[in-house]
Amino acid sequence: MTFTDNEYFEVIQKNETVKEAFETIKQTCINLKNQTNCPEEDIESFLIFISKQWDN
Repeated sequence: MTFTDNEYFEVIQKNETVKEAFETIKQTCINLKNQTNCPEEDIESFLIFISKQWDN
């Protein structure tokens, strides 16, 4: 199931657990970008890589 950006933001605002996860992941990505000076595309690729690791 695919969500629109607006649907994601609605869930983030309504669910404290999702909101906390979103803020933590967002801040972690900002820190990673700032500390490594890598392009945003690399952060996005890293997140995609991580998302494939759930079952491993």
